[in-house]
Amino acid sequence: MDPSAQSPFRMFAKPVFLYPLLLFAGALMVLTFAPYSWHWSLVFILMLFLYQSIQTLTPKQGFWAGWFFGFGYFGLCVNWVYNSIHMFGSATAPLAGAVTLLFILVMTLFPALTVWSYLRLKHKVSWPWHALLFASLWALLELARGKIMGGFPWALLGYSQTTEWFGALAPYVGVYGIGFLIVLLPNLFIDSIRQQHTSGQRSIATVVVLVACVGIWFGTHKLDTVELSEANGNSLNIRLVQANIPQELKFSVERLNSSLEQYTRLSVEALPPTDIIIWPETAIPTYFSRIETVIEPFAERLHRQGTEVLAGGFYADDEFAYNAVRQLAGDKALYKKRHLVPFGEYMPFRFVLGWLKSFVEIPMSDLGKGEGPNLPIVLKGEPLGLSICYEDVFGEEMRELIPASTLLVNVSNDAWFGEKLAPYQHQQKAQMRARELVRPLIRVTNTGVSSVIDHKGRIEGSIKHNVQGYLDAVVYPRTGVSLYARTGNWPVFILAMLVLFSVFLFAGRKQRPER
Repeated sequence: MDPSAQSPFRMFAKPVFLYPLLLFAGALMVLTFAPYSWHWSLVFILMLFLYQSIQTLTPKQGFWAGWFFGFGYFGLCVNWVYNSIHMFGSATAPLAGAVTLLFILVMTLFPALTVWSYLRLKHKVSWPWHALLFASLWALLELARGKIMGGFPWALLGYSQTTEWFGALAPYVGVYGIGFLIVLLPNLFIDSIRQQHTSGQRSIATVVVLVACVGIWFGTHKLDTVELSEANGNSLNIRLVQANIPQELKFSVERLNSSLEQYTRLSVEALPPTDIIIWPETAIPTYFSRIETVIEPFAERLHRQGTEVLAGGFYADDEFAYNAVRQLAGDKALYKKRHLVPFGEYMPFRFVLGWLKSFVEIPMSDLGKGEGPNLPIVLKGEPLGLSICYEDVFGEEMRELIPASTLLVNVSNDAWFGEKLAPYQHQQKAQMRARELVRPLIRVTNTGVSSVIDHKGRIEGSIKHNVQGYLDAVVYPRTGVSLYARTGNWPVFILAMLVLFSVFLFAGRKQRPER
């Protein structure tokens, strides 16, 4: 029997009742991510409600059901885009609101297309495939969201489990694999129970489901005790510097000397023996070459004492300017940002959208892209895998730094994103990268949250948001390779594609006339 015929949500089958409920359920998704991170099961409940409530809809109705869920989901999770465009892009409030709304509407297409595709295909196969089909479509659309126009893999389902129960699976299947399981497991279990005819069969199915839940529970906890990397025996004394300079003043020419003074003062204040001092993205809000004579005496003095300084700033060659991180003394090792933010650091589809640049003025927003192999830089004998801001959102790209890097460093300027959600959501993504790649990760930002994250994704120390200060930490570099670092997102993609292929294959056999 098709379990959709017995859906516990069939009372809400009429769109006039269902759409507002799905809008509300989508809005609750924001509570599953940082800084709220409500109970780990909330995201399972919400995805269970979405799946079970759409079973009796037509594909057209399903599209709008997914759209309303997505509007609530992304309307709250990514509305910080308005802050970037209006407050720091100097766009008028109506224009910033219009661009933000357009962006959210684009995001809503992903859950809308997921539900529409599911309802188009579900009748081609029997019930055991339904939950698997829905989970596969959701995973494929999340993967697509991480690729189209440079990608926007923000608020993926898997991030809700970063430090929770299913987070232990991160080194094996990554954030997309966790999201796949979030969608699959509760719906498969409920379908398994509801499809039985007799009370005896239903009781047996319930026991099997409970045993499976207990098995998964102990299995994930057991996985969390398995070490896929090991400390290499070295340690680094690191100072994180957070100057908390307001974004509206950061690129002011008049404030440049004041900014440099604050960073240098915080770097040496009560400084214990330290190997590396790290400043955030664009701590130097101009080209390195322009402040060389000012900053070099400070950096060289620390270099002679055995302390290196890594700072974010801008580097220019004969062709482009780059958002970069540079060692201020010694070999002056340089990393140039490779994954640029559309509209913030470059203009996509310039031949169509070039007019928008005259209305949105973001400083240093027409940058070049770092090319070539993504290699770590070596400081104090340890290879450091560097990333700048948004780059740590892309696990598939970050894994290029493994196994060469023994420590990951991300510098960011999250002042662009406002104060309420995005800085904490961004930190959560860095925690997931640390778990996926089983490496400690140092995250240094302009206004917070700056943090030291261990290889299990746990925060060992942090500087609060909107606070000026520094944090001294001892970090232990690690070696070893997780399964995710070897395979990336390919297993999830291949599994989802195999499910779709099987659905079409079985449907073809089902529709083939008998001889």
